[in-house]
Amino acid sequence: MPASFSDEFPGASPSAAELAVNLVRASEAFVAELDRRRRVIADLSASAFQTLAILDGAGEPLASHVISDRLIVTTASMTSLLNTLESRGLIERRPHPEDRRKILVAITAAGGRIVDQVLPVVHSTATEMFAGISESDREYAVNLLAGIRGSAATMAARDPVTPPKRRKPKK
Repeated sequence: MPASFSDEFPGASPSAAELAVNLVRASEAFVAELDRRRRVIADLSASAFQTLAILDGAGEPLASHVISDRLIVTTASMTSLLNTLESRGLIERRPHPEDRRKILVAITAAGGRIVDQVLPVVHSTATEMFAGISESDREYAVNLLAGIRGSAATMAARDPVTPPKRRKPKK
Protein backbone atom coordinates (compact mmCIF):
# COMPACT_ATOMS: atom_id res chain seq x y z
CA MET A 1 0.00 0.00 0.00
CA PRO A 2 1.43 3.43 -0.93
CA ALA A 3 2.48 5.75 1.87
CA SER A 4 0.28 8.73 2.63
CA PHE A 5 1.41 12.25 1.76
CA SER A 6 2.05 12.98 5.44
CA ASP A 7 4.21 9.87 5.82
CA GLU A 8 6.24 10.70 2.71
CA PHE A 9 6.61 14.42 3.43
CA PRO A 10 6.72 14.89 7.23
CA GLY A 11 5.37 18.26 8.33
CA ALA A 12 4.11 19.19 4.85
CA SER A 13 0.50 20.13 4.15
CA PRO A 14 -1.35 18.39 1.29
CA SER A 15 -3.71 21.36 0.89
CA ALA A 16 -0.78 23.83 0.79
CA ALA A 17 0.85 21.74 -1.95
CA GLU A 18 -2.41 21.62 -3.91
CA LEU A 19 -2.92 25.37 -3.48
CA ALA A 20 0.63 26.07 -4.71
CA VAL A 21 0.13 23.91 -7.81
CA ASN A 22 -3.22 25.51 -8.62
CA LEU A 23 -1.88 29.02 -8.01
CA VAL A 24 0.98 28.41 -10.45
CA ARG A 25 -1.30 26.81 -13.06
CA ALA A 26 -3.87 29.61 -12.83
CA SER A 27 -1.14 32.24 -13.12
CA GLU A 28 0.42 30.50 -16.11
CA ALA A 29 -2.99 30.18 -17.79
CA PHE A 30 -3.72 33.89 -17.32
CA VAL A 31 -0.29 34.98 -18.55
CA ALA A 32 -0.48 32.64 -21.56
CA GLU A 33 -3.89 34.01 -22.57
CA LEU A 34 -2.72 37.57 -22.05
CA ASP A 35 0.41 36.91 -24.15
CA ARG A 36 -1.73 35.36 -26.90
CA ARG A 37 -4.01 38.39 -27.03
CA ARG A 38 -1.21 40.95 -26.68
CA ARG A 39 0.86 39.50 -29.52
CA VAL A 40 -1.99 40.21 -31.96
CA ILE A 41 -1.35 43.90 -31.29
CA ALA A 42 2.42 43.93 -30.83
CA ASP A 43 4.96 41.14 -30.88
CA LEU A 44 6.50 42.08 -27.53
CA SER A 45 7.63 40.03 -24.58
CA ALA A 46 5.81 40.53 -21.29
CA SER A 47 8.84 42.42 -19.95
CA ALA A 48 8.94 44.69 -22.99
CA PHE A 49 5.28 45.58 -22.63
CA GLN A 50 5.64 46.07 -18.88
CA THR A 51 8.53 48.45 -19.54
CA LEU A 52 6.34 50.51 -21.86
CA ALA A 53 3.49 50.46 -19.33
CA ILE A 54 5.83 51.61 -16.54
CA LEU A 55 7.07 54.50 -18.68
CA ASP A 56 3.56 55.41 -19.78
CA GLY A 57 2.27 55.31 -16.22
CA ALA A 58 5.15 57.40 -14.89
CA GLY A 59 4.26 60.25 -17.22
CA GLU A 60 7.91 61.28 -17.39
CA PRO A 61 11.24 59.80 -18.47
CA LEU A 62 12.80 57.43 -15.92
CA ALA A 63 16.29 56.23 -15.18
CA SER A 64 16.82 52.64 -16.33
CA HIS A 65 17.55 51.47 -12.78
CA VAL A 66 14.08 52.68 -11.70
CA ILE A 67 12.51 50.61 -14.47
CA SER A 68 14.62 47.53 -13.65
CA ASP A 69 13.67 47.85 -9.96
CA ARG A 70 9.98 47.90 -10.85
CA LEU A 71 10.38 44.95 -13.23
CA ILE A 72 12.67 43.08 -10.81
CA VAL A 73 15.28 42.38 -13.49
CA THR A 74 19.04 42.81 -13.58
CA THR A 75 20.57 45.89 -15.11
CA ALA A 76 22.14 43.70 -17.82
CA SER A 77 18.69 42.37 -18.77
CA MET A 78 17.34 45.90 -18.67
CA THR A 79 20.03 47.17 -21.04
CA SER A 80 19.22 44.44 -23.55
CA LEU A 81 15.49 45.10 -23.24
CA LEU A 82 15.95 48.84 -23.71
CA ASN A 83 18.19 48.26 -26.73
CA THR A 84 15.44 46.17 -28.34
CA LEU A 85 12.70 48.70 -27.56
CA GLU A 86 14.87 51.57 -28.81
CA SER A 87 15.68 49.76 -32.07
CA ARG A 88 11.93 49.31 -32.62
CA GLY A 89 11.29 53.01 -32.02
CA LEU A 90 9.20 52.43 -28.87
CA ILE A 91 11.47 54.23 -26.40
CA GLU A 92 14.27 56.74 -26.61
CA ARG A 93 17.20 57.46 -24.35
CA ARG A 94 17.73 61.09 -23.40
CA PRO A 95 20.47 62.85 -21.47
CA HIS A 96 19.55 63.76 -17.90
CA PRO A 97 18.96 67.54 -17.78
CA GLU A 98 21.01 68.01 -14.60
CA ASP A 99 23.57 65.20 -14.62
CA ARG A 100 25.38 64.47 -17.89
CA ARG A 101 26.50 61.07 -16.58
CA LYS A 102 22.89 59.84 -16.41
CA ILE A 103 20.49 58.79 -19.13
CA LEU A 104 16.71 58.87 -18.92
CA VAL A 105 14.36 56.58 -20.82
CA ALA A 106 11.20 58.01 -22.41
CA ILE A 107 8.36 56.27 -24.21
CA THR A 108 7.80 57.39 -27.81
CA ALA A 109 4.44 58.09 -29.41
CA ALA A 110 4.60 54.64 -31.07
CA GLY A 111 5.24 53.01 -27.69
CA GLY A 112 2.36 54.97 -26.18
CA ARG A 113 0.01 53.79 -28.92
CA ILE A 114 0.89 50.17 -28.09
CA VAL A 115 0.17 50.75 -24.40
CA ASP A 116 -3.13 52.43 -25.31
CA GLN A 117 -4.10 49.34 -27.34
CA VAL A 118 -2.84 46.66 -24.95
CA LEU A 119 -4.04 47.95 -21.56
CA PRO A 120 -7.71 47.47 -22.53
CA VAL A 121 -6.78 43.91 -23.56
CA VAL A 122 -5.23 43.30 -20.14
CA HIS A 123 -8.37 44.47 -18.36
CA SER A 124 -10.82 42.69 -20.67
CA THR A 125 -8.82 39.46 -20.33
CA ALA A 126 -9.01 39.67 -16.54
CA THR A 127 -12.71 40.52 -16.67
CA GLU A 128 -13.45 37.59 -18.99
CA MET A 129 -11.27 35.10 -17.09
CA PHE A 130 -12.89 35.91 -13.74
CA ALA A 131 -16.44 36.44 -15.05
CA GLY A 132 -17.73 33.26 -13.39
CA ILE A 133 -16.47 34.30 -9.97
CA SER A 134 -18.66 36.49 -7.78
CA GLU A 135 -17.49 39.93 -6.74
CA SER A 136 -17.26 38.86 -3.09
CA ASP A 137 -15.19 35.79 -4.04
CA ARG A 138 -12.88 38.02 -6.12
CA GLU A 139 -12.40 40.34 -3.16
CA TYR A 140 -11.70 37.32 -0.93
CA ALA A 141 -9.14 36.04 -3.47
CA VAL A 142 -7.44 39.46 -3.64
CA ASN A 143 -7.06 39.46 0.15
CA LEU A 144 -5.91 35.83 0.15
CA LEU A 145 -3.27 36.54 -2.51
CA ALA A 146 -2.11 39.65 -0.62
CA GLY A 147 -1.57 37.37 2.37
CA ILE A 148 0.39 34.92 0.23
CA ARG A 149 2.57 37.78 -1.08
CA GLY A 150 3.12 38.91 2.51
CA SER A 151 4.19 35.39 3.52
CA ALA A 152 6.52 35.25 0.53
CA ALA A 153 8.11 38.57 1.52
CA THR A 154 8.59 37.33 5.09
CA MET A 155 10.17 34.11 3.84
CA ALA A 156 12.48 36.02 1.47
CA ALA A 157 13.76 38.11 4.37
CA ARG A 158 15.11 35.12 6.27
CA ASP A 159 17.39 32.19 5.56
CA PRO A 160 15.68 29.21 3.92
CA VAL A 161 14.38 26.54 6.27
CA THR A 162 15.58 22.98 5.75
CA PRO A 163 12.51 20.72 5.75
CA PRO A 164 12.50 17.14 6.98
CA LYS A 165 13.77 14.64 4.41
CA ARG A 166 11.36 12.86 2.11
CA ARG A 167 10.56 9.32 3.11
CA LYS A 168 10.12 7.39 -0.12
CA PRO A 169 7.74 4.48 0.17
CA LYS A 170 9.31 1.06 -0.09
CA LYS A 171 8.29 -0.95 -3.11
